[in-house]
Amino acid sequence: MAVRLLCLVVCVLAVGGSMPEAAAAAPGPPGASCNGGGCGGWFRSSVTVSWSYDPTGVTGTTGCGSAVITEDTGGATFVCTVNYGGPFYGNSVTVRKDSSPPGVTGSLARDPDGNGWYTQPVAFSFSGDGGPSGIASCSSGTYGGPDGGAVSISGSCTDGAGNSGSSSLTIKYDATPPEVSAAPDRQPDAAGWYNHPVRVAFTGKDGGSGIAQCTDPVMYGGPDANPAKIVGQCRDAAGHLSSPTTLELKYDGTKPARPNVRSAHRGTAIALSWTRPADVVRSVVLRAPGAKGKKPSVVYDGKANTHVDRKITPGARYWYQVRLYDQAGNVAVTTVGLKPGAGIFSPVEGEVVKRPPVVNWAEVPKARFYNVQLWRGEVKLLTMWPRSPKLALRSSWTFGGRNQRLRPGRYRLFVWPAFGTAKTPRYGKAVGQVSFVVRR
Repeated sequence: MAVRLLCLVVCVLAVGGSMPEAAAAAPGPPGASCNGGGCGGWFRSSVTVSWSYDPTGVTGTTGCGSAVITEDTGGATFVCTVNYGGPFYGNSVTVRKDSSPPGVTGSLARDPDGNGWYTQPVAFSFSGDGGPSGIASCSSGTYGGPDGGAVSISGSCTDGAGNSGSSSLTIKYDATPPEVSAAPDRQPDAAGWYNHPVRVAFTGKDGGSGIAQCTDPVMYGGPDANPAKIVGQCRDAAGHLSSPTTLELKYDGTKPARPNVRSAHRGTAIALSWTRPADVVRSVVLRAPGAKGKKPSVVYDGKANTHVDRKITPGARYWYQVRLYDQAGNVAVTTVGLKPGAGIFSPVEGEVVKRPPVVNWAEVPKARFYNVQLWRGEVKLLTMWPRSPKLALRSSWTFGGRNQRLRPGRYRLFVWPAFGTAKTPRYGKAVGQVSFVVRR
């Protein structure tokens, strides 16, 4: 129908030159309008096509009514022909409509770098199906952060009619290596030092793909070092390996050399001495029985390598334990047992006293009593027979019918054990002798 109308228009126009003067003055062909305006370009909504012409002398029209376009089209042609009682005037118009936004699809330039994660910038692009008007442009670019497990990349396309459609891609992106830390499972043993094995564990922190693996825990038990260095790393799910982290600690699991202990009786005291290696920072001496009974007690705690224990019972048996500590708390121990000594314990040979001394000597097994003699020069001043190994001298006494005094000067003491009875004593080997000086 449209072709036939076009032919009529062309034919009418073609014979227009041979028409009489009156026909030539007839109005021109009809004009078309779309939604009240021009019909060029693309429409994105319904289009109403209308025709206008001079109605004077019109005897008939063909296709000049209004038409509405609701469907998308790449080009719909409308023809209007007006009959002015002989001459025909016609016109045609093509209308294009696209009201549907394009469908948009996004794509990435490459596959993920590792385990479904992108670890480096990745190019993306969007494409669309443009409908009747075709695609005019689409967005593209490169994504390089921030990190995330569900990063949304949005894009759009615009068709020839100006319709826009959008879509998005979701990716996992992690370009940041994890952080790693190391920690021992307990506090140092002494003064910041570890002296027996310690477990060091590594933990990671990752804000992107999360930690997949860390260096296995290390049980450090040597060699001795200051510092000892334990190194570890962590890897995240995207494949990033952290920078190594180093935990430094002070470790000494070696005990000092055992002390070599020596002892000597000095009257009512026991003198101890011991070897002390260079790495020892503290010496502790325990004694049993202790100060308040059988339980051991500390009699020395310091940095020296000698000690004189003056709080003992003469003739008693003691055990001494010498402990040497290094800076890491390692301890070396030596224990010695001291049997009751022989001889006179007090006063000590050559001792200077200001008061009458108490004489103590080693107990002799099976002795019934003892004979104690006190001399000054060649003169015997006292003879006594105590039953226990102890005698407290006095400042004055009577011996041989004469009054005696403990005057300033040098004295000598002799002690013998006695067996049998007082009437028929048997004396054994002398317990000992000692000299002392009285000074006021």
